[in-house]
Amino acid sequence: MIRFDRADANMPKYCNGILPRVVDDAQWETAAHKLWEPDPTIPNSRLLHTRLPVQRPDAGTEIPKDIAGRLLMVFQNAGGRTNVWKQLPQKGKTSLIHQAARIRASLFDFNAPAEFFSEWFLPRTFTFMPESLSFPVEPTREFWTNVFRVKIEATIRQEGNMIGWESDNHTVGPQALKAKEALLEFIPHILPEDKGKQSEWMWRPVLEHGDYGIHNMSITVDEATGEPSITSIFDMDRGCIVRALLVDPEFAVSGCDFNADENGGGTFSRLEDDDPEFKERNMVYAKQYLEAIYEHAPNFKRAIIAGKDARYLWFALRGWRGDDPEQFFGGLGKWAASRVAEIGVASGHDLGSAKSQENNKEIKAINGEETQLAGCQDTKALNEQEVQEAR
Repeated sequence: MIRFDRADANMPKYCNGILPRVVDDAQWETAAHKLWEPDPTIPNSRLLHTRLPVQRPDAGTEIPKDIAGRLLMVFQNAGGRTNVWKQLPQKGKTSLIHQAARIRASLFDFNAPAEFFSEWFLPRTFTFMPESLSFPVEPTREFWTNVFRVKIEATIRQEGNMIGWESDNHTVGPQALKAKEALLEFIPHILPEDKGKQSEWMWRPVLEHGDYGIHNMSITVDEATGEPSITSIFDMDRGCIVRALLVDPEFAVSGCDFNADENGGGTFSRLEDDDPEFKERNMVYAKQYLEAIYEHAPNFKRAIIAGKDARYLWFALRGWRGDDPEQFFGGLGKWAASRVAEIGVASGHDLGSAKSQENNKEIKAINGEETQLAGCQDTKALNEQEVQEAR
């Protein structure tokens, strides 16, 4: 099975800004495949060969006569096809959900080597981050606290500096600057307390697929019984490394995405149909999916609950696309300030109160929509349309 990028680095009008991302994504995917291939609980097509795109000195002057400018990846064909959801009977859909949940639990439990974590953490973390880290990459509370700190400092610099992407032409204003202060004050308290051996699992690095769904799975279906079988997961080029507390359970099927709410319960988004029966049916599927994950990886649910505030801030930053930074960060600043006030009168780190849930609803209302949790890598920095065309 051969996969080509549609975009050719030697074509006229090729966006050169895309090429470094294409190369980085391919190198990451190649490295991740080498890690996952030996694990029988994570079905994936064996990666046989990767050839990175080569841009010639005269690129763009004429239509190329070869495919040297295209990324090429060769996989062993595991059999099956994608997007079989709609053809499956209800029993088949339930079976597929349980298989996907089992694989998702295996991804969560997979232990990446320390060298892999150190090499890939920063390159795969979404914009904005410093070019290098002044502290060691390690699975500790201190490391992840520092990650939040440098991300805020890299995102909101000094008043008058550019904020977001150059094409948006925004600068840091007083509301964003005030939010920076509130967020930096809250960050030392945003993670659960370190309780030694009992909490080691919280800081463990987890490899995220980044676009987990049936569109990135090969699935066979038994013609006689309608029973599906997932033979491989693929297209991990949007993947990243996060700590266990920031795992993203999202699973995309035809017409709907299954996810978890802040308490670990099943929920959904991206509905293609507002029909009440369709909603009810997908809520059942979402609950089945989450419950099956927790059955195979109990710490998955503990991570979602223990990391409420950290998850909220992380996913909010990841979902921002440059719109009105004063309003967006102003809202986040109010949320952080209210959490600091709560912690000041509470004993310990009471990060899961009803007041916090109300604050989360308020910030979502300010931003106009709930933060979507799909994908690790943002694409705005390269121009979303150009990246999609390059794929």
